[in-house]
Amino acid sequence: MPDHVRRNIFFALLSVIVLVVFGVMAYRYRSNASDEKARLEAAIAEAKEYEDEVTKLKRSITSAADSLTDTSETARFVVGFVITSEEDMIYVEDKATEYGFEPVIVLDCVDDLTVLQTLAATASSYEHEIMLTASVYTTEINETVAAMMSYMSGAGIDYSDIFLLRSDYSSDSAVEMVISDGFAGYTVYNSSPTSGITSDGYITFDYSYLTVDSTSFTRFSSSYSNLASMIIAIDIDSIRSGTLTETFISMLLSTIATYSENDDCEFSTIANVRESLIRENQTLEERMVDYEAYVAECEARIDELEELIAEIYAQLD
Repeated sequence: MPDHVRRNIFFALLSVIVLVVFGVMAYRYRSNASDEKARLEAAIAEAKEYEDEVTKLKRSITSAADSLTDTSETARFVVGFVITSEEDMIYVEDKATEYGFEPVIVLDCVDDLTVLQTLAATASSYEHEIMLTASVYTTEINETVAAMMSYMSGAGIDYSDIFLLRSDYSSDSAVEMVISDGFAGYTVYNSSPTSGITSDGYITFDYSYLTVDSTSFTRFSSSYSNLASMIIAIDIDSIRSGTLTETFISMLLSTIATYSENDDCEFSTIANVRESLIRENQTLEERMVDYEAYVAECEARIDELEELIAEIYAQLD
């Protein structure tokens, strides 16, 4: 075979080999690039899954925290009557029968002690709850409160351990006197009615002390909307004086009676409100334990996920 032919064959074979080598290299490059792209896409997708899970966990913690405020499922209205004579009991019985509720007899400790003791005995004979209040709360009045508590305890007369503390006299010193007398709680006045138990363990719920007609039912509607407990103290002397009218009282009691036709509202008693708030507070404490455990679990998982996410993005750099 001539030399030039051998050279041509050699160069042809060499060209084929070179083309094959370059072809293989190009294939491997494209394959590696495709693999790298697939790896990056898979890593980003994995990180996105972890990020989505972190977002869901954080939202879940927020939702669980919000649910802790839902401590009541029922708005409770207690209807009380501030009486100053035994004859007032006739009016109380008529209203209680007409609207179907168990009345609370409210005794204002600014009155004469002997009169108050007589009224307490009369209310007890009707088997009605008794709640003490003081339209003016001073150290001297507190002595009457203490004397009434001693009298009723000695006479076997049940009375509420919740004191109707008027907002005008709800200073820290007045609260201290109420607590030092041995009351388990007291009423408060809020623009948006609330009820519950203080950090010190005292029961509090809202009240409305009626001595004049109100121009709206905003507070009562707010109590209903907030599923709060409220005592409505109707001052019978104000009815006699004409500042509080029968029309207003009938409208109010009719409205509450309408509310009470729903499952989330009821006529109640001080004792039932007290028991309900204690039960709801205990439930809240149990839920708080569960909530804290759940948050700890979620936060541990979030930390784990965020470490994984950081590792993924570090590898991509």
